[in-house]
Amino acid sequence: YNGVRTDLKGERADFQAQTGYLVQNTQLLDMNYIVNHIGKKTTSNVTADGTLKDAAHKVFRGSIDFKRGASGAKGTENEQVLLLGDDVINQTIPLILCSEEDVKGSHGASIGELPQDILFYFASRGIEKETAEKIISRAKLETLCQGLDEKTADLLQKTIDEVIPT
Repeated sequence: YNGVRTDLKGERADFQAQTGYLVQNTQLLDMNYIVNHIGKKTTSNVTADGTLKDAAHKVFRGSIDFKRGASGAKGTENEQVLLLGDDVINQTIPLILCSEEDVKGSHGASIGELPQDILFYFASRGIEKETAEKIISRAKLETLCQGLDEKTADLLQKTIDEVIPT
């Protein structure tokens, strides 16, 4: 289980969250992100990018709440889910609440399997479907290393290497 709640109280307060995940076998991942926009001109951006394999189950709840007085606030949430298995269960539940008029909120999700043209591209280079899925799953997680300090990026890379060996 993973959750975050943040209250953006000060003017121009900002919250950024980037989450990556690989849920496999019969694992369950349950995420709940709540961002309360309270101050004026606050911003938030919540992104989640991951892969579900085998018979995994994932729930992502993302809530952006524009409270009265949060004029000029902007909030976004976006999730990209790669489905690699007939028995995976994905639940993406975005929610935007609004008690203020002058705000901008958006949410979106992209959920699906690897497109056939990508699988064909890998196959034309002698790469089997399972290996292609592994490469794409690693790449989704390795993207999170960009922009991190060296120590954190190294720790994340070691974790990725343990979970998805090359």
